Amino acid sequence: MTFLILLSLFSCTNGNENWELYLYEQKIEGTSKALYKYDAWGGFDTHITGYTILDTTQNFKMRTRKELPIFLLTEIPNKNYIQAMQTNPYVKDEPIIFNPVESKKTTIGEIILKTDFYQSKAYNKKAYGYEVLEFNNFKETRDSIYFYDLNEYTHKNTGHLDSLKIKKGNVFVAFKPQSDTIYRIYIDNLIISDDSNKSLTSKIVYHLKPKYQTKISEISDYGIFKTKNTMPNNGYK
Repeated sequence: MTFLILLSLFSCTNGNENWELYLYEQKIEGTSKALYKYDAWGGFDTHITGYTILDTTQNFKMRTRKELPIFLLTEIPNKNYIQAMQTNPYVKDEPIIFNPVESKKTTIGEIILKTDFYQSKAYNKKAYGYEVLEFNNFKETRDSIYFYDLNEYTHKNTGHLDSLKIKKGNVFVAFKPQSDTIYRIYIDNLIISDDSNKSLTSKIVYHLKPKYQTKISEISDYGIFKTKNTMPNNGYK
């Protein structure tokens, strides 16, 4: 997932290469660790994107990062588990299966990473839809966010939703550091069946814009990625 408009831009040097780095942080409740989503552009149009986990006292560095084998979260991370999905390489002639074709466990310190692997063609079949919406207000529950009074933003008033429920996890909040106001909320709304089959149901991308000034402090840290303006615990540069 690559976002075209992100606000957490800074440069870091990795060997002889300069990286333009867009970084989001989701704090993991009950620990000093956080999950980071990064998009980095280097020389010769090099683009690297992925996830890593670090203690919040550590600096994120492209050169020493340890990439996690995940594509999207399937549950909100906690101090014991990170549950996620990844796609396998595309195989032309294999029949489509929407359930996981394999699962793997990896230990990261005291946290267990559980990754379900799906066929690329199955994911692509279910990954449809892209909405750019402007919302009036929102409220949170423990595991979800509800947005209200939404209008299609690109072509004004061509579409309207009374409400939109989003499961937390793959929610990315970009904000303007000068004013701490939310600029955009980017969402990969992945839906997987609740039964033991864990079948892919749908994945829709939402880009949401608040109609009115909304402070970043109005939205919680739990299950939410937020713009990381600097390396952890350093001043803004």
